[in-house]
Amino acid sequence: MSRSHPELPRPKGGLHFRELSRRRALALVVVVLCAATLGLLFANDPPGSKTARHVLVISVDGMGSAYYTQPPAGLQIPNMRKLMEHGSFADSVEGVYPTLTYPSHTTLVTGRLPAEHGIYTNLSSRQAGKNPDDWFWFANAIKAPTLWDEARAHYLTTASVAWPVTVGAPIDWDVPEIWDPAKGEVPDAMYVARHMSVTTAAELGMALGLPPPGSEDDENRVRLASYFLTRHRPNLTLIHLEGLDAVQHATGPGSAPAIATLNREDFHIGELLDAVKTAGLDGSTDVFVVSDHGFLPIKRQIRPNVLLADAGLLTADSDGNVTGGKIATVTNGGSFFIYWPEGTDFGTAVRAALKPMTDQRLAYAVFDQPSLQRMGADPGARLALEAPDGAEFTARAAGALVEPLTAPQGMHGFLASRTGLQSAFIACGPDIRVGVDIGHIQMTEIGPTILKAMGIQDPTFGDRPPMEAVFKSPHDVLTSRPSPAGAFGR
Repeated sequence: MSRSHPELPRPKGGLHFRELSRRRALALVVVVLCAATLGLLFANDPPGSKTARHVLVISVDGMGSAYYTQPPAGLQIPNMRKLMEHGSFADSVEGVYPTLTYPSHTTLVTGRLPAEHGIYTNLSSRQAGKNPDDWFWFANAIKAPTLWDEARAHYLTTASVAWPVTVGAPIDWDVPEIWDPAKGEVPDAMYVARHMSVTTAAELGMALGLPPPGSEDDENRVRLASYFLTRHRPNLTLIHLEGLDAVQHATGPGSAPAIATLNREDFHIGELLDAVKTAGLDGSTDVFVVSDHGFLPIKRQIRPNVLLADAGLLTADSDGNVTGGKIATVTNGGSFFIYWPEGTDFGTAVRAALKPMTDQRLAYAVFDQPSLQRMGADPGARLALEAPDGAEFTARAAGALVEPLTAPQGMHGFLASRTGLQSAFIACGPDIRVGVDIGHIQMTEIGPTILKAMGIQDPTFGDRPPMEAVFKSPHDVLTSRPSPAGAFGR
């Protein structure tokens, strides 16, 4: 049965149904065009030089150089061994103070000490009780040129997966490391996506989807980096693997779980090398395996904030969380930085409050502000405590001054010169000399060396020149491409 439709009333705006249909059709065309444009964004890399040079930087968080110079029983790492055999490596790398992830990773990409690049510690707050769980996540805090800045200035493309301090960085494809401070350091793909560019988040969502339930965090990081390598072939790719660091915090350096985890990280390195080969870049890619720090074993905790709160310099709640104070402190595991306002004289009160610690030899060393400045550490810190052997500092401001741990654990944040804190450096590729042990190096030498591998000459970048000893002569480079097959792919 048919029914005639009454004439539709005109809306208040005066548009007839046919006019509305035309508007909707036009809107649909706009959506289609936007989708096509988005597709073009995914299909084409950002404009830039199609240079033949590529660099892959893999950071294995917490991997001390002793793991490959004096390998413990059960450690295999065949991929890193191949890279060492076909490339160059350092016996040890002396890092920065404190030996923490965020200052160290920023030194790796700037070639400068924390006092110059501005990422002084992991934690960013310098006000007692205010945002105590916020880290230096945002790239605008970096005060020195980075590798990605240099790449962009020279029309090269970049990708980064979980590299510290990259939120908002001018990186073409960036999956930054960040977490919700209210939840703590737990993987949260949706929270990370909020801090990515819209195009990168949309592309990854369509191409890869969410991480599989129960998957390992580093497995997902490798999956993302492999996608960027094979899909976009960036000139510079940075990836940060963090599994070894987490296990060593829980069980200590050299533990059976740590060895098993490092074997797993080596497998991930092999996956990244496979991606390089799949992308057809094995003949043009220099690979750098680096780390931020080593580890020391610990068996007790020391709480300087307990003494500072007892002296009325800090306030705390019943759980020992600092809520405010006349001064501020930042706990770095192996070190403890203290701050007070310019023009005030809290130094005398701080030293008096900490006297029970120094009397009991609960500090390996105490550094004043000029000493910290000479080390290139946080220029705003007035005083720093260095933890003694087998101990870490914690932020809690209640309970006993010293608390033994129920099981061995691991920590970093100490002076970089202390045995066990030295980090790693391995390089391999068509531009890298074969079988060269470059001995002991400074972390500030690594960034300029990576920059040279990118084909960029900038004498103002970093505090030190690139390590020429790792590079082949121009004649050797021309006659040695592609890279040794044994080092790339399995």
